Amino acid sequence: MADIMITITCPVCEKEFKKKAKDLADGTVVKCPGCGEQTTIKGTMFTDLVKNLEK
Repeated sequence: MADIMITITCPVCEKEFKKKAKDLADGTVVKCPGCGEQTTIKGTMFTDLVKNLEK
């Protein structure tokens, strides 16, 4: 199965960037490539999505 890409919008500069859903576990910190703002992923929504699609 191909990796599922999630589009993330930076809450500061509003630049959109993509990350693999399986890499977005609860507590993961992602850094905006535009402004450098760091955002912490909350919850397991993205990793649960991948698990459900793999079933």
